[in-house]
Amino acid sequence: MFLPETIDLGHSEKYILSIRINPGGFMFSISDPEDGTNYCLRETSFLISDDLLSNVQRIIFELNFLTQEFKQTNVIFVSKDYDLVPAAYYDAKEKTRLYDFTRSRKSNYIVSGIIEKQDIITLFSPDKEIVEFLSRNLWSPRFFHHTNLLINFFENKTMLTGDTSRMYLNFHGHFLDVICFSGQKLIHSLTYENEPLMNQLYFILKLWEQCGFNQQEDHLYIVGKPEKQLVKLLQEYIKQIEQSNTPSEIFLWNEDAQKAPLDLLTLSL
Repeated sequence: MFLPETIDLGHSEKYILSIRINPGGFMFSISDPEDGTNYCLRETSFLISDDLLSNVQRIIFELNFLTQEFKQTNVIFVSKDYDLVPAAYYDAKEKTRLYDFTRSRKSNYIVSGIIEKQDIITLFSPDKEIVEFLSRNLWSPRFFHHTNLLINFFENKTMLTGDTSRMYLNFHGHFLDVICFSGQKLIHSLTYENEPLMNQLYFILKLWEQCGFNQQEDHLYIVGKPEKQLVKLLQEYIKQIEQSNTPSEIFLWNEDAQKAPLDLLTLSL
């Protein structure tokens, strides 16, 4: 897997490495925090039925430059399974019990993240062996759930646009994230995977109703590429619908950056 000539890994410590893992694929970016135009995105896919740990190990061994010392090394896990816990109710010793409370299948490993301005803890359960393998082989990696990055990004946008309630739909691959704010307060974040169009429509409108959003005044923002028919159906119920483009500076970078999913981009902004 070749890298552009502008990426000089003889000085890897000047770059940010961000790895993104989902059940069917592995993606990474190498970006220069001093020069946004110097952004490299590469990805590979594999069968969901394949062993994820074996695939990740194979890729890291084949692309051994990923194990070098970088200015920052990030790992994003993409999944529909996570919980948001108010910090006031969070106890690190009880995080597994908190996470398992709403699930029939028990987890054996929990990672936590923080949404600082909301005072909320994100709990998710990646494969323990993958985390341990990456911790041994990468340079001081930080681990994130993809929604943690999205919420922080949308929260900052919300602070600039006042107290209007808003829902963000983020489409990426087979996933749909639905993130809702009432004014500047996060009130819901749910992720769906491999849902047909009519299911997506139902989930979106049901959550809109449960949030008590106004069909005429509150806003729905769409990130990514949903099916056109879904947007047409939503327009029958919600007046204020806008396509939310990637951050404007990305269009000044390069084609690789414009292809990157939003959660991955947030680590290079």
